[in-house]
Amino acid sequence: MTLLQRLVTGASVLCLASCASFKYTYTPPAPPQARGYADHLVGRVANLRQDHAAAADRYFAALARDSDNAALVEGAVTASLAAGDLDRAREAARMAPRNDVPAYARLMRASDAMAAGRIRQAGQELSAVEGTAAQELTARMLQTWVDAAENRVDNVVTDLAPFASIRPYGGLFTYQQALALDYAGRSEEALAAYQAAATNGMFLPPAVARHAQLLARSGAQTEALALLQSDANRVNPELIAAAQRVEAGAPAAERLTPAQGAAIGLYGLAAIYKQENDETSALAALSLSLALDSKLDASRMMFAQIQGGLGNIDAAHAMLARIPDDSPYAAGADITEAWLLVDSGREDEALALARTAAATGDLRARRALADMHRNLRQYDQAEAIYSELIAETPNEWRLYFARGAARERQGRWPEAEADFQHALELSPEQPDVLNYLGYTWVDRGEHMQEGLAMIQRAAVLRPMSGAIIDSLGWAYFKMGDYALALENLERAIELSPADPTLNDHLGDIYWRLGRRIEARFQWQRALALEPDNAAAIETKVANGLPPEPPSQAATR
Repeated sequence: MTLLQRLVTGASVLCLASCASFKYTYTPPAPPQARGYADHLVGRVANLRQDHAAAADRYFAALARDSDNAALVEGAVTASLAAGDLDRAREAARMAPRNDVPAYARLMRASDAMAAGRIRQAGQELSAVEGTAAQELTARMLQTWVDAAENRVDNVVTDLAPFASIRPYGGLFTYQQALALDYAGRSEEALAAYQAAATNGMFLPPAVARHAQLLARSGAQTEALALLQSDANRVNPELIAAAQRVEAGAPAAERLTPAQGAAIGLYGLAAIYKQENDETSALAALSLSLALDSKLDASRMMFAQIQGGLGNIDAAHAMLARIPDDSPYAAGADITEAWLLVDSGREDEALALARTAAATGDLRARRALADMHRNLRQYDQAEAIYSELIAETPNEWRLYFARGAARERQGRWPEAEADFQHALELSPEQPDVLNYLGYTWVDRGEHMQEGLAMIQRAAVLRPMSGAIIDSLGWAYFKMGDYALALENLERAIELSPADPTLNDHLGDIYWRLGRRIEARFQWQRALALEPDNAAAIETKVANGLPPEPPSQAATR
């Protein structure tokens, strides 16, 4: 079965199809020697806990006793890549047995070969990659640039075309077609592919920057600026810097290299893996992208954000420290550093760092400081900064939305409502705003039909958002349609199982449907997730919900 089929049908179908077509005997890899087995097991456990640096240490300790074991090499390379330690990943890859080279070891070697311009060697390594779907997809991405470097761009366009309709990969592979055509100097075809990619649901800032550069080189500076300053792009630091270069008439960036094109592709893959909660594959792809292009600071930012989300604060700090001061992402690195301090419980230090960044006058840093105040429930301070920013940039819908949220939390609903409505006037199709305003209306018992319509529209725009699907279910619940409420609230939990509000709401619908044991289970689960309204949920666990209002019961 091809990689394309694996992406479409999934691993279980792959297994059934394979078993039906030929007899397959599995030969497991040789286990490590007994005295290294403890290190091997501890390494595996550390990997499962997402402590990649500790896992790498254990795998290397086991390799010191059993240096030609392919399973240990794979573990060491994978853990080192996920930890952001390219030197150790290379060291482990060199230790692979000649006749049994694991997939990530080959991908590490191929990336280094491509970065050094040894395209043929990279292709040889890639042709032998056998591994998981994520590993083979990474190899496919690198092979695209082997083909482009060897003047087989037509093959690239043809080979990637079937992926264009597969979500969430379509936009990424269309961007890869565009970048390859751009590399080959086929500007008209590249521009068409860039435009197709931009409408295919993938936000890929390094590729957007290349699109704008090609427009500028083609004499379309106005179109380049319009692209970079569009609503979706104008908040990204790399694209802000690109817009400034276009406005200044600065020379376009040098021609894309195969290694840079591959690095952008792996950055995009990492974004998809992150969305799918496959953090290890995302981190490995980001490290390989940096082996290909050491200046791709977008990869460093995403790497730090993922590690921070996993609680690996030291790994996140280490990666942020590698972002140079002259990078467009430097201010963002300081902001991310501040958020890591918040996550570590060091709130005063976080605010001090955020204030220092904001003191430069950078709008993003000032917005981040306001967001931090809001996150820490310092709503009045957040509101004051948002108001200052609105006075300077009165057409930015995000600021009205954020200020509205701060005002709503202070109990100032009429002012909050006005901010949300103005945000929608500026940008009517924003799912977060539609959801927030629609949900609040329904929850308050106001404008019920209009609120429901807003949430329904938000769900169309962002169907995989647990919060939005929960809002839809809650609207049906408040309106007495318990069948649709149950359907959507259960779907919301599938999408976001660790959200206390969603678990609380699911408990409510279970209670109304007479499923009392399940209701209390969901409420207790919500309590375990540390909700803001713990006291109210504890009351429900003890006493259940009050009787249903007669008027609502009559409507069902």
